[in-house]
Formats: sequence, C-alpha cells, structure tokens
Amino acid sequence: MKQFLSISACLLLATAVFAQPKVVDKAIVKVKTEIIFPENFGGGGDRGGVSITPTDGGGGGGMMSMSMPREMETNTTMYYTPNFMRVESLTDFGNNIVITDRVNKKTTTLIEAMGRKTGFVSTDADAEAQRARMDSMRNLRRDSLAALGISFKDNKPELIYSDETKKVSGFTCKKVTIKSIGQNGQVSENVIWYNPDFKIAPTSTAPSANPGGFGGGRGGGMSMMGGSIAGLDLINGFPMEYEMVRGNGFKMHMTVLKIQPDAQIDDKTFEVPKGFDIKPMGQGGDMMRTIFRNGRASEN
Repeated sequence: MKQFLSISACLLLATAVFAQPKVVDKAIVKVKTEIIFPENFGGGGDRGGVSITPTDGGGGGGMMSMSMPREMETNTTMYYTPNFMRVESLTDFGNNIVITDRVNKKTTTLIEAMGRKTGFVSTDADAEAQRARMDSMRNLRRDSLAALGISFKDNKPELIYSDETKKVSGFTCKKVTIKSIGQNGQVSENVIWYNPDFKIAPTSTAPSANPGGFGGGRGGGMSMMGGSIAGLDLINGFPMEYEMVRGNGFKMHMTVLKIQPDAQIDDKTFEVPKGFDIKPMGQGGDMMRTIFRNGRASEN
C-alpha cells in the first residue's frame, strides 16, 4: 500500500512539474500600456513634452521630428487567428491599425493622425531585408568596438520562476523574473505576471505570437517604443502584466485588461478598411513626413 502511495505521489509530482499550458491559435486581447518618457528623450520639447525622430522603416534614409507628451497611455486590442493578426492602438496622439496577412505574407499599417488617414504595405521580404540591415549595422558596431579592444558576448535571458501568485483581470497569474545582461554588462531584472494555463501559438511570420509589448510579434505595439523585454516569448504561459524601468527615466507599465482564448473571430475583422491612402513601404517615410510637416504648419 505504501509503495502504491509513493508511486502515485511521484506521478502527481511529475504531472505538476511537466504540465504545459494549452496552446491556442485564436484569441482577442485588450491591453493598456502606460509610458513615461525621459525628460531629455529626443532632445526635449518646448511644450512640456518630448520630441522623437522615427525613421521611415523603408530604407528611405529620411527622418522627421514630432512632439509628444511626456506621458502617454495606449489602449490596444489584438485579434489572433492562424492566418491573420490585427492590432488596433488608440492614443491621444493618434490611432493606428496593423493587419498581418500570413497567407499572402504581407502587413498593412494604417495611421490616423492630424486629420489624415494614411498607410503603407510591407511584405515578409521587406521585413527580412530590414532585419538584415539592422544586423549589418549591429555587426559593424561590434567590429568597431572590437577594434578598440572592447568586446562583449550575447547573453541569453534567464527566467526565474516563482510560486507567488497575483490576480490580474480575474486570472490567477504566477510570477517569473527575467534576468538579462546588457551589452554594457549591466544586469537588469524584470518581473512578469503570467497566466500559466495557456499561450498563443507562434507562427512563421510572428516568431513570438505574444502581442507587441509582450516581447514580439510583427506589428506589435510597444516594441517600436523600445518597450519590449527580451525573453518574454520564452515564458511558459501568457504574459498578463509587467513594468519596465530604465536608468534614463523611461518607464512602461503593461496590463492585460481582458483576454478571450479560443474566441470566434470573423474574417471580416482582418479586411483593410477603406478611406486610407496606402502606399508601398518604401514610400512610407515621405508620407509620414508630409503628415507631420502639415500638422506642425497648422499649429503655427
């Protein structure tokens, strides 16, 4: 009898240790992201905000400058299916929609700001070329540092799991700390509360199917703000809440407000709405510069 109980206890322990979250390929996720930018971010602004200079992302080589408030809140809704992804982001500054079509291997980005509705289309080939350019620039920087006798190595993030729990939007979440070492040797730790019951299935065009601020996913929202954390896609579950603070004063707090795993989503959700002036990705920079140039002119 004792031997039977011991075997049963071992089986229960093994089941608990090796339990894996359910993988879902359809979901609707609503997220709130609050950001505080550094005071000197982008050189500062003359209206109590900050100015940033995003690139066109299409290799056009141009840059533009625009003012933003020091604090910003973004409300994002994401729709996931095996063939499509749609990310809607609403802010006081402007709204945008990113629709990823995995069948035709393209992504449409729509921007509604300053009274204009514009957008651009990029292909998987465009994204791969952009990644190659970034890798080339990164390697060039490393070679330059190596020539000066400065060397560093890539460090994979370390995930430290805990049994500590917390309720996030009605879900019982567990705690994991992601520990990473930057290129400057500085150690950073970020606490993430995650739902261990499920995770969203990855796809070929979105290596991490977690939403943008969750560490990846093409068309993700906050990764373009420098707000992603390396290793989020490695979590054994779905990230529900985290806060990231950087030494320069940048702070971001993300919370999932609502999530519907296995949601029924109509294909019409992923249709590109009419009324937008959509151009190829390479022309996106000229289009955006025109928008903000006109916007600044109207303010003066």
